[in-house]
Amino acid sequence: MPRTLALSIVVPVRDSGFNLDRVLAAVRASELPADTYEIIVVDDVSTDASVTVAARHADTVVRLRGRTSGPAYARNRGAELARGDVVAFVDGDVVIRPDTLPRMLTMLAERPDIDAVSASRDERAGAPNFISQYWNLLVCFGEARHGSGCSHFAAGCGVVRRSVLFSAGMYDEWRFFTGCVESLELGQRLLKAGHGVMLSPDLKVTHMRPWTLRSMSLEVWHRSMLLARSLGYQRTSSAAPSEVVFTLSRALTPALAIAATLTLTAAFLPRPYVLWKLAIAAAVLLLTNLPVHRFYSKARGVGFALASAPLHLFVQAVSAVALCTGWILRDAFGDLLPDAATQAYSEVGVETWPPVRRRP
Repeated sequence: MPRTLALSIVVPVRDSGFNLDRVLAAVRASELPADTYEIIVVDDVSTDASVTVAARHADTVVRLRGRTSGPAYARNRGAELARGDVVAFVDGDVVIRPDTLPRMLTMLAERPDIDAVSASRDERAGAPNFISQYWNLLVCFGEARHGSGCSHFAAGCGVVRRSVLFSAGMYDEWRFFTGCVESLELGQRLLKAGHGVMLSPDLKVTHMRPWTLRSMSLEVWHRSMLLARSLGYQRTSSAAPSEVVFTLSRALTPALAIAATLTLTAAFLPRPYVLWKLAIAAAVLLLTNLPVHRFYSKARGVGFALASAPLHLFVQAVSAVALCTGWILRDAFGDLLPDAATQAYSEVGVETWPPVRRRP
């Protein structure tokens, strides 16, 4: 029978060949004895050379067939093959440092009250374009301001005790068949079951994925809509306040209240003052986001903060519309439900959740 290892590292990939060699090389350069860990790469129907690249570094490569199934499904299949007492999840576009995984294992060994540890984002994004830098800093802001003491299990790089992961039911692969807030939901479930979850501000990893305006907007849309419809805004906000959706939405309520007051006042003022009122409204929106822009200025300079201001307002608008859409869908149709086969397996006492995958 194969012996148990200290750590199994599961890397879900889909068309990650451009960054994957660097990602897996960084894992192999980890300050861990080579005979104490294994690397399992799960390829989610890639169309590039991801499998070829993975074969150079991984101990096991799993190739999924058919349609894409999403990172939650890929992570679960890797965890099922894991021989380690602890399972680490490292995304295919995340570069870790040599001491990242050893320090995570040390935290678990020294803190029996903690069962899952994840790393924060480095402020330096791997992709150099403006959108990628903006998004990376936006996520960093939430983690730096609200990361301590929350249930946020970051998807990019995290470790969890294997027995705890299986007892909690692993990732919810039927609801989150695209990468989004599946790790956030897992963190909530772990916390609800009495397991400690820690987002470490001292452990930093570099995210290499390049973002465009379209991909970032879709990410914000899916995160916000699923959070409002499935996870619950208030409940998740108290459990994981570092989530980027809350960074975007916290300033909206006071901003909208002030904007509404200005609009009402505008009805009683002469027409020439309309431009002044619009300028005041824009200034109010900027002031409500002052902590974010101050963070940008400190990290990248005043010029970057000024350039990101209109982009930030646009992303906030996308998040607001998506949150409203999620609430409407929840009221009209309820939360997403598993298919009939999944519900049938659940009713007869199958403990692993979900027992079968849900096709997109």
